[in-house]
Amino acid sequence: MENLNDMAHQDPWVKGGTSALQPEVSTNAEELEQLCSKQVTAADTQLERVRWDSALARLKYKHENNEKQRLHEEKMEQIHQQAAKIPFSQGLHDLFWPPNQNALFLCCFIFIRVIYTVRELAFFLVMKHYVFCFAIVLCFILKKIFQDYKNKKKCS
Repeated sequence: MENLNDMAHQDPWVKGGTSALQPEVSTNAEELEQLCSKQVTAADTQLERVRWDSALARLKYKHENNEKQRLHEEKMEQIHQQAAKIPFSQGLHDLFWPPNQNALFLCCFIFIRVIYTVRELAFFLVMKHYVFCFAIVLCFILKKIFQDYKNKKKCS
């Protein structure tokens, strides 16, 4: 117990300190102020660094976007100049011409398959619905006859 009392009298932070300890407390307060000001300036420096980094990133993005736009405009201008040099009929011919032999083979194969499928579909419809097909053909024949009859009356 005596040790605790002795320690309390020796500790400068205990209430009722002597006047000799006052300068020590004031220097601690000054050090605290300096430390806080250093932290504030460090925080300000870090905040300023973040601001500059974001501004730099924004400028970099804007520069890249402008560069992409410029390249796109140059490419489009080049395409327009090439299109102006080529006659219209030759341009259409090149448009329908496949770029290589394999593509040509594939186009021909697809075209032949489409023709074959349409032919088979037409035969299927005629075989299954021959009465309906006969009625349609008869309607077209009668329509043609009536149109010819009307044209004969107008001419007469």
